[in-house]
Amino acid sequence: MLVLVATNELQGTADGDYACTVEGELVTPVVAECASSERCGCNVGFPGLASSRAITTAMVADLPHISETQLRDVVEDSLERDGWFDLVGEACRHELVDEHLECIAAVCAAFPVGTIVGRNGSQVFSRSPELPDLRAA
Repeated sequence: MLVLVATNELQGTADGDYACTVEGELVTPVVAECASSERCGCNVGFPGLASSRAITTAMVADLPHISETQLRDVVEDSLERDGWFDLVGEACRHELVDEHLECIAAVCAAFPVGTIVGRNGSQVFSRSPELPDLRAA
């Protein structure tokens, strides 16, 4: 399954980079930003689903040992642990998990496996150097 994982690769190559997650931890591009997001950095981080900490670099990874059901469980556990279901109510629980899964899938569909990505607000972009097109060789 295509997922986003925390990576220290390319850390420090952009102003404001930070890494508070565990290398390889599953992350999400969905963030609730605070009122001073540019000062605190929440507008550029990917929240870790296990640590509830964030990182500014993530990698698109193909992890065949993770199923969609397992990813759903990890996202749901993270949201529960961090108190999001208390805020949105039980009725929105599945919709919130679905939104995370859809956003993870959209980012993974937009970039090749191995691409290091960053984010700024709702925009996710490649931080990886351009790879040569080997098909033309």
